[in-house]
Amino acid sequence: MTTPARPLSAFPHQRPRSRVRRTVLTRLRRRPVLWWLATLALAMGTAQVVAGSVSRAEEGAARYGATRTVLVATRDVGVGEVLEASAAEMRDVPAGFVPRGAAGAEALGGRVTERLHAGEVVHGERVAPGGLSVVAALLPPGTRGIAVPTSPEALSLEVGDVVDVLATIVEVAAGTGLPPTVLVVAGAIVVDVREAAVSVAVPVEDAARVAYALSSGIVTLTLVPG
Repeated sequence: MTTPARPLSAFPHQRPRSRVRRTVLTRLRRRPVLWWLATLALAMGTAQVVAGSVSRAEEGAARYGATRTVLVATRDVGVGEVLEASAAEMRDVPAGFVPRGAAGAEALGGRVTERLHAGEVVHGERVAPGGLSVVAALLPPGTRGIAVPTSPEALSLEVGDVVDVLATIVEVAAGTGLPPTVLVVAGAIVVDVREAAVSVAVPVEDAARVAYALSSGIVTLTLVPG
């Protein structure tokens, strides 16, 4: 025969937790010494938690340094675009993550010379001063832009590609033992691509050599890998 379950009230020693908690608090209040010891223990525990949080925050600050206010791209910005306020904003960034040469608000209005990605700190060298044309903005310091005529059969190039400038001058090479085709400039940067010509940035000291090659022979651009 199964013994019926006894109701909770039949076990006077089993009381709800809330009632037990109230009973404990009542007893503590009746004993001031125990009450203040419990209060002190709770306060010390809270202080330890707060101190631990502050310590971790101080460790983070020590690791990354104080913050700096720099310009950060809020969206991807392509080469040649004007860096407008809708594409970048000033933000506080931990100093440990700020690259040397990071730009400030003065870079707004300039043209982007290298692609920017959303969330990236804007580097001053990747934004040309405002007021320049797209091609002029893409010319690195110490270079000059020269247009090299092309044909439909020429190598397909894009802005930002790196090329070598070769010149073929048969008449000058004849009888001298020199090769008819020579390297005029290595590692020139493509700054503009059009149907009839490709503009490249060449060092100032090489600009005259490229101009001579263009007027005296055939200039070919070869793509540099990477």
